[in-house]
Amino acid sequence: MLFEQLNPKKHDRKNFDCGVEELNLYLQRGANQDQKRSLTKIYVLAKEEHIVGYYSISAHSVLHDNLPEDIKLASYKDVPFLLLGRLAVDKTFQGQGYGDTLIFHALKTTVDVAGKIGILGMAVDAKDEKAASFYEGFGFKKTKASRNRLVLPLSAMDALIKSS
Repeated sequence: MLFEQLNPKKHDRKNFDCGVEELNLYLQRGANQDQKRSLTKIYVLAKEEHIVGYYSISAHSVLHDNLPEDIKLASYKDVPFLLLGRLAVDKTFQGQGYGDTLIFHALKTTVDVAGKIGILGMAVDAKDEKAASFYEGFGFKKTKASRNRLVLPLSAMDALIKSS
C-alpha cells in the first residue's frame, strides 16, 4: 500500500464506500475539483487503484479566544493551523488500524509543513461525538467555539510521532 495524492485517472473513487454518504460523495464528486483549485490536498492510502482510505488537508486559522486554555499565545487574533478536513476508511478495511495510519500520515505531513511555514498545529472538525472521541485519543483537545472542533499543537504531535 502506498500514500499518494489523489489521482482521478489512477484511483477508483466510484467504488469507495466508508459508510458515510457525505464522505463518499465528497471523494467521488468534490475532492478532485477542490484539489485542482488548490483549496485542499487529498491524500489516499491505496492498494493499486483501490482507495483504502483518504484525508484532506488545507490551510486554516483558529481564533485565539477559542483555543483550549492550555494553549497560551499573546497578541494573535487568528492562529495558523492546518485543517484535517475529512478522513475516511473504506468499509472493507475498517477496524484494521487504517484510520490510525491516515492520522499519523496527516500528522507527519503537518510537521513537515511546519518546518517550512508558521503553523501552531492541526485542527479538525469532527462529524460527531464518536469521531471527536477518536481524535481525542490522539491528544486533540476541544476548542471553546464548538464541541466538535478540536486542535492538536505541534509539540503534542512531535511527542506522538516519536512514541509510535
